[in-house]
Amino acid sequence: FEFFGGPSKGVEKRDKVRTRVIAAAISDHVRASDRVFVMGHKNSDLDSVGSAVGMWAVVRKGIEKPVSIVINRHATLAVQLVKSVEAEYEGENIFISPQEALQAATEHSLLVIVDTHSFNFVESKELLDKIDRVIVIDHHRMMVTHIKNSLIFYHEPYASSASEMVAEIVQYIRSSSIDAVDAQAMLAGIMLDTKNFVLKTGVRTFEASAFLKRCGADMVEVKRLFSDTLETYKERSQLVSGAEVYKGCAIATSTWEFDNVRIAAAQAADELLSIQGVKASFVLYKSGDGVNI
Repeated sequence: FEFFGGPSKGVEKRDKVRTRVIAAAISDHVRASDRVFVMGHKNSDLDSVGSAVGMWAVVRKGIEKPVSIVINRHATLAVQLVKSVEAEYEGENIFISPQEALQAATEHSLLVIVDTHSFNFVESKELLDKIDRVIVIDHHRMMVTHIKNSLIFYHEPYASSASEMVAEIVQYIRSSSIDAVDAQAMLAGIMLDTKNFVLKTGVRTFEASAFLKRCGADMVEVKRLFSDTLETYKERSQLVSGAEVYKGCAIATSTWEFDNVRIAAAQAADELLSIQGVKASFVLYKSGDGVNI
């Protein structure tokens, strides 16, 4: 493949006509299904899980169809969020493993993929192969490996996050289906992808956030979803303190392995960007036999 250009930023559209049409189409496809599965990307983060929770809420409470979120609990960065949602909806089997989803899926099932549009990054490639009826909701720049033959491919590169897109969609399906815990999940996703409303934040980002606040989102609870253990905080500080700056790039390496290395490395890379003169940051850490950047 050869690529030309592409440095320009996505321009935010003001009208929401397309969102309304997409929302109506999603409702129709959900009603025509026997069961719905919502799936994010591998190593799911707050935006992936938050947008999935928003879709789960509107399908379960708004359209009243059986729905589950497919997640690998051993490889998610949103453990706090998963626990808080499960505590709120005790007795509901909201989160299921990819293996459980594969067993439950039928030819009339619908798969909604959020926060990725590449078949290489989905939580379960087997589930994507098994279910023919697929809807994609994503905000990342278009990739060569995008999912083809989907029923709906809702792709808006100017949107801050998948959670922002889902927050707009649910308003046209049934806004009353969003409770405080659902709103907090989506708001956490928006805050993560915008770095607390700094990057890629448009007018529609604030409008979606205002809607979620009206639904009862508590900012203190949202902030709590970002809290770390003391061990992760120490590891992150160690990564940052050992960083070196070379030609405008901050580079940090973790020569030791620890449980939350993936989270600490991502947070350290974020923190290094706030240093004067740093235009890009790289954190390298061991992962099994390889090295992740």
